[in-house]
Amino acid sequence: MDAISPPRNMPKWPAVLVTRRLRIATGLVLFVFVATHLLNHALGLVSIDAMEAARDVRVWFTRSLPGTIILLGSALIHMVLGITKFMQRRVWRIQIGEVIQLAFGLLIPVLLFRHIIGTRIVHELYGVTDDYDYALFAMWPAEAWRQAILILLVWVHGVIGLHVWLRMRPWYAQWRLALGMLAALVPVLGFAGFAVAGREIRFSQTFNFPMTSEQVAQATGLMSWALWGYVALLASFIAIRFIRDWYGRFQPRVRISYANGPTVACHHGPTLLEMSRAYGIPHASICGGRGRCSTCRVRVIEGGEEQAPPDETEARVLKRIGAADNVRLACQLHPRTDMTVVPLLPASSVAPGEVAQLDKYHWGVEQTVTLMFTDIRGFTRLTEHSLAYDVVFLLNMYLGRMSEAVTDAGGYVDKFMGDGLMAIFGMDGSSTHGARQAVEAARAMGGILEGLNQSLSGQLDEPLRIGIGLHTGPAVLGRIGAARNHDAGNRISALGDTVNTASRVESSCKDLAAQLVMTEAARKAAGLELPDESRHTIEVRGKSEPLTVYAFARALEVTLPEAPQAGPKPKNKKKKETA
Repeated sequence: MDAISPPRNMPKWPAVLVTRRLRIATGLVLFVFVATHLLNHALGLVSIDAMEAARDVRVWFTRSLPGTIILLGSALIHMVLGITKFMQRRVWRIQIGEVIQLAFGLLIPVLLFRHIIGTRIVHELYGVTDDYDYALFAMWPAEAWRQAILILLVWVHGVIGLHVWLRMRPWYAQWRLALGMLAALVPVLGFAGFAVAGREIRFSQTFNFPMTSEQVAQATGLMSWALWGYVALLASFIAIRFIRDWYGRFQPRVRISYANGPTVACHHGPTLLEMSRAYGIPHASICGGRGRCSTCRVRVIEGGEEQAPPDETEARVLKRIGAADNVRLACQLHPRTDMTVVPLLPASSVAPGEVAQLDKYHWGVEQTVTLMFTDIRGFTRLTEHSLAYDVVFLLNMYLGRMSEAVTDAGGYVDKFMGDGLMAIFGMDGSSTHGARQAVEAARAMGGILEGLNQSLSGQLDEPLRIGIGLHTGPAVLGRIGAARNHDAGNRISALGDTVNTASRVESSCKDLAAQLVMTEAARKAAGLELPDESRHTIEVRGKSEPLTVYAFARALEVTLPEAPQAGPKPKNKKKKETA
């Protein structure tokens, strides 16, 4: 079947994509504000003067007209989107992290309105200078417990959101521990600075409170109105949800049959993934149902024609993996009529927190890498008169030395293929770092080959000749076979068009009489300036346009300029295989 493609009348920016990006953007604005606010508090461990100096810089922007519009707009949009998501959710069997984030998000305004009214609003209404002297005197110690709870609610809500947003990024697994420690440290330092400065204000200074008793009463009344107004609004939303869910029980239901599994019935509205969760049917979903991965995909056996076509978010993911027309993402598909489906990936039987859940390669990840293919030219002819034992000895010696060149440069040997190998570079760093690692490995291979030819000069009729092909581009990396715990599942493999292109590039070494051929993409990624005479164009099967490549008779002809460290320190093969 043809690969899935977006409908012609699909809007360029669908509402779900705009909503998701708005939620991320406004959440980041608020998180940066909260982080700088807490770091400002932490300066209380130094002195109140240090707190005031940092506050002056911070308030210069946040109290300006652009800063106020950005901050207030972000808060309102984020709150509206959060409540909208709460109202749209049809199924409540969700992960504990989602429960905590949602609950904390709904509780934040209960304490936040009081804090805002006691600082910014009284400043605007009564001209109160709400500096740290005022804030600390007003809040310590009576309001300390509220501030501690508010910090906990806001920070945990934001950190969970950041984690969900970043966890699919290739670099996140490596930095997660350090980021987690930083995330734990910031609120602790913030409250500690607040507490130390509050005690200093109370016991070491005299302070004239700037508000009259009438102003305090008005501000207190405003706090009560804001609190109970929000509680009433939230209660009304909960009531509407309850009435809607109760009414939905009497509406026509959609029957979903899981091939070789149960058949369930659910009212219209939830996604297929939500239906699976509601009935406790195991269903893989790494990104949490946000349309950012393809692990929840299903093959529709019956009833697919009556369903709405994929929107842009779903179509983009399906096109990227080359899915057939009858493959859909369960997290984006809202069944309209009865269906029969087959989940295409098994739900992991590993408990949360175990290795398979933490290993990004267990389900697969797409990232930009540099791929290397290499083999021996005319190897069959060279060894046709040799004993089988001699051939195996030669191959083991050759492949052993070449694989060492790969791992020493920071690459990963994907597989051995007869007299050749395939390697991946850039799995743990930037694409630039990976491309430079690949060139470094190719140069090392050229030197190793010359040494091998000298030592084997009396045993071979002619010197060994090799071809090395390099190409940089996006590839899907995953542990193939990991679902059944086969030994092969411990190996990481690369899949996709980039792999095919790299293989074709290596094949062109013969036509170009070259030891090393690299594509323009690999050259750019490595930051190399190569001579014009090395530039060629080749036809690659399956490509409509010719491919620009650079060919060299010896890999050692390519010189790597000095560059600053562009990624993490290379790891050896053993570490990668047990990652």
